Amino acid sequence: MGRFVKVAKTSEIPEGRSKVFTLEEKRVLVVNFQGSFYAVEDRCSHLGYSLYLGNVEGKVITCGFHYAKFDITTGEVLAPPAEKPLKTFQVAVKNSDIWVEL
Repeated sequence: MGRFVKVAKTSEIPEGRSKVFTLEEKRVLVVNFQGSFYAVEDRCSHLGYSLYLGNVEGKVITCGFHYAKFDITTGEVLAPPAEKPLKTFQVAVKNSDIWVEL
């Protein structure tokens, strides 16, 4: 089991929104989907562009550059041109604090 790092308060990431954090030189995107928080690497697996610049709709994030789509709950590719899934990170919420496992 990895080490968890506190990244934010739940109130800082409203429903349907996301926020990027740099954790040990990794950019991690945390998304609030229906009150649950999910974390994925903030790099499209197609060409490495920031997913923060894309669009979150429900549990789907669309890369703003070439429109690859991913499931933020699993990292699974939902639409090309990406072929590899996103790296995902475990998230825990304790006393309104969001923690991400590295």
